[in-house]
Amino acid sequence: MLPFSSFEFFIIMALFIGIIAVCKYFFAIRKYKFVLSFFNALFLIAIYPQPCHFFILIIFSYIITYLISEVFRIRKKIWGILILLLPMLLVKLDIRFNFYPFEMNNILSFAGLSYASFRIMGYYMDKAPDEEMTDFISYFNFLSFTPTLLIGPIDKFRRFKTSQDTGFINITTENFIIGWNAMVKGIVFKFIFAEVVDRYWMNIFPSTGKEILYMANNMYSYYFYLFFDFAGYSLMALGIGKMMGMNVPVNFTNPFIAVNPQDFWRRFHISLGEWLKDYFFTPLYLYLTRKKNLKKYPMTRQNIALLMTFLLMGCWNGFKLNYILSGLLFGIFSAIHSTYVFQCKKRGKDIFFGGINPKAIKVISIFIMFNIVAFALYIFSGRCPFLN
Repeated sequence: MLPFSSFEFFIIMALFIGIIAVCKYFFAIRKYKFVLSFFNALFLIAIYPQPCHFFILIIFSYIITYLISEVFRIRKKIWGILILLLPMLLVKLDIRFNFYPFEMNNILSFAGLSYASFRIMGYYMDKAPDEEMTDFISYFNFLSFTPTLLIGPIDKFRRFKTSQDTGFINITTENFIIGWNAMVKGIVFKFIFAEVVDRYWMNIFPSTGKEILYMANNMYSYYFYLFFDFAGYSLMALGIGKMMGMNVPVNFTNPFIAVNPQDFWRRFHISLGEWLKDYFFTPLYLYLTRKKNLKKYPMTRQNIALLMTFLLMGCWNGFKLNYILSGLLFGIFSAIHSTYVFQCKKRGKDIFFGGINPKAIKVISIFIMFNIVAFALYIFSGRCPFLN
């Protein structure tokens, strides 16, 4: 049973929430992480498919991080990153090799591997060279927190641990109501709105049809379906987390009204956007800044970093043409927008929309963004007949 995949999952979560709330009155505040780890481990062992795979990854990543940072004290983060991401890279590249009697790829591949790998890398990147390793219980909870296990949001360790350390304190009537409302909204998004779009809109025309009407229908319907499905998951994770005493980050805030690519990624899959910015875009941009031949070309540096960042995002989903192209499209959109903003600042005026009413500019911007995002996600979906 995967998280949020069945009615039984919600029953299990209700039991977990109830028992954790009762534990608040019998255990000290500092014991919350042990109570949480018990339920996370129980869900993995008793219910989650392939639990051993997840445990192996957690132990492997903890030991590797400890060896790299505490024993060998390797300063260049790139070596640790490559080793820690190796399991995910082997699966994404579909590289298979055997250690009799096991097929290694079967050991590495399991639901939630990508999100766990991003959390692992985030912890390693944030860890200062002289900082001691966190305790294993907190690390285990960070990677295996049941509501965010499968599809995020991608939390940061320090934020997660702060929430964990005050877990029992956060279990209040007010937070329960906030969590309940978020969960109900998520259920409506995922199991009603997304289901209606899937049944009565997205599939009324064949996805293989090359007629403009068919492709337009698939493009726009998929955008709405993906939003309601993904935002529904995120809201349910946020709601259940809140009721358990954990603060899960918000992942979606009205992406349909985004006015530019930067604004879009502040609204759509926010945790992934923040992760890519903090751990890839910013380090890459700083690296390019140190290159002598690029010092005079700030826009070139920024656009190269943008294209590489979004290309990475596409490859993270898989090394397939539709994923790579969609990531590249988002990178191109962002590079065009950043160049446009730079030129407007340089000339001291809006080079395209100067003199137009600001409200009209906002409407035009929303219209453009809505359509280019829908197109990029249509490519991402693999439903475009020209890519098959």
